[in-house]
Amino acid sequence: MTSGHPGRRRLSAAVLLSVLLAAGAGVGVTLIPAGDAPAVEADLRGRTSPEESTGLSPAQPGSAPALMRKQPYLVFPGANTEMDLHWQLTMPGSCTVEWGLDTTYALGRARTGACGSDYRHAYTITGLTPGMLYCYRVTVSSERYTGSFRAAPPDEATSVKFFAYGDTRTYPAKHDLVAQAVVRAYRADPDFQTMIISVGDLVSDGNSEAAWDSEFFTGAHPHIREMMANLPYESCLGNHDGTGLLFKKYFPYPFAAGRYWSFDYGPVHFAVVDQYTAYGAGSAQLDWLRDDLGSTAKRWKIVCLHEPGWSAGSHPNNTTVQSAIQPLLTEFGVVILFAGHNHYYARAVVGGVHHVTTGGGGAPLYNPDPARPSVVAASRAYHYCTVDVDGRLLHFEAVDTGGSVIDSFTVVHPDSGWGDDDEAPCGFELGAASPNPFMHDTQVSFTIPAAAEVRLAVFDVVGRRVRMLVEGAAEPGTWSTVWDGLADAGRRVSPGTYFCRLESGEVSISRKVVMVR
Repeated sequence: MTSGHPGRRRLSAAVLLSVLLAAGAGVGVTLIPAGDAPAVEADLRGRTSPEESTGLSPAQPGSAPALMRKQPYLVFPGANTEMDLHWQLTMPGSCTVEWGLDTTYALGRARTGACGSDYRHAYTITGLTPGMLYCYRVTVSSERYTGSFRAAPPDEATSVKFFAYGDTRTYPAKHDLVAQAVVRAYRADPDFQTMIISVGDLVSDGNSEAAWDSEFFTGAHPHIREMMANLPYESCLGNHDGTGLLFKKYFPYPFAAGRYWSFDYGPVHFAVVDQYTAYGAGSAQLDWLRDDLGSTAKRWKIVCLHEPGWSAGSHPNNTTVQSAIQPLLTEFGVVILFAGHNHYYARAVVGGVHHVTTGGGGAPLYNPDPARPSVVAASRAYHYCTVDVDGRLLHFEAVDTGGSVIDSFTVVHPDSGWGDDDEAPCGFELGAASPNPFMHDTQVSFTIPAAAEVRLAVFDVVGRRVRMLVEGAAEPGTWSTVWDGLADAGRRVSPGTYFCRLESGEVSISRKVVMVR
């Protein structure tokens, strides 16, 4: 069966797998369903004009040759029909980029020249079909580098999977172990070959070209290179990343200003905060973040920054995150804030927001204190995180380099905009408080699918528990209780915004409730 171009054949999943495996080191293996190949050529937007496609021999395994200083890596530019490729040579030279739906690279070919005085090259492939897997090859002289990527999901997608981690500085060998585990994970589940979020501190000295060469872009650690050749890399700025000049050179995201920006990826909206540009009360960045979170139509919202507001010690909790960022997270229903800075894994739950510290990407590990305020999980481990969004259900796992899950949770989105015919994921539901807003008392109902231990509590906007409403074993069915506006100590709470949170096992559901005078 042809794909709309004479002589071009679609490959079955089995044939494609064998071709990818034969293509050499660094190729991510993902099966493409037969019949899904697009019938149009990809448009091109590069630094030089495109050329006709010609066949070249497949890449050969081996160590990084001298011509390539930084091997090809992927950056998602924010549009689901595009993907950016970046690399750097050791001397002047032109390169060839080829791409396609398999390792014949039949969709396009282009020549590139240096886009800077330091022999950097970049190329943007456009006209991609959202969600489709593509293979690519970069050739300079006799050296060939291969990889693959999945175009970002369609705008209307309701499911997606992705990775998150951070603080990769100082010890590239440890980072390589984490990267090896990430590669192993997306090979086991090809739906995870999407992108990876980093929470910064990529290198120990971000103002030093030598640090970028030796710690992050080194060819001596093949799993880092393979991960970055097959997963677009989206990062915030860390304190060790310096002034950000080299960070912006190697990761030229579509910044709104400073080093902050946002993007959509399937059903998820990501906002990336720059903590080294003013972001507190009255700042342009905080105004931008408020507008950004308030204007997105995506159900799921995630914020990424470097220094956590709630974590398990070593570096202190960031009070600007607590006072300026947290109220926006609760106001606009952000479900996860990813941070790093502290080199371990920890999770704190504040006002229904999961504050995840994922600082175990390679930097020297610290000892977390699980007794710190609002912390519900902590582990001294090199690790990565996975997020699996499926409709109203989000499942999170933190996984160490040996493959053991060190923490997990599931959030059911309490989106009241869904129709009555939509099935409640997992059978758990937390009903809207009624009345809401309220003056004296309000009724809260919840549904569980089976007998389980449940906790239903009220929290304020900074995550302090105000009132425990239900705690203990409950039979399956729908239950209701009344919050009378009192705290656990019996005093009446102040008017304002609060959150009811239902928890049972790994399931957590939150809803906003407002008390007025």
